Amino acid sequence: MAFGDETRAWLAHKKAMLPLLLWNWAQKLEGYAKPHAPWTDRTGHARQSLHGGVEQRQEGTLVLYLSHGVEYGIYLELANGGKYAILGPTVDAHINRIRATVKELWED
Repeated sequence: MAFGDETRAWLAHKKAMLPLLLWNWAQKLEGYAKPHAPWTDRTGHARQSLHGGVEQRQEGTLVLYLSHGVEYGIYLELANGGKYAILGPTVDAHINRIRATVKELWED
């Protein structure tokens, strides 16, 4: 059974919209993480370097990410029992809504 033109157009539209939806979420995650980071700034570099984005990997897989841009970011996340962690808590606060919006995109 072959797909019709309308089905192909629908799939193309959804595939084109997904990176935009994820990019929007990347910006929301970054915007949430920066003011909610639990550490006290010394230089402000760690907070300023928090960034979200979307990467396209092999076979069209898209990866939504939130990351530190400083070398010592790993210590903020893992040292002191996670007292200064922001990446995990930010994702935890948003993951259900992210999943829901991706699901909504593909429903029609």
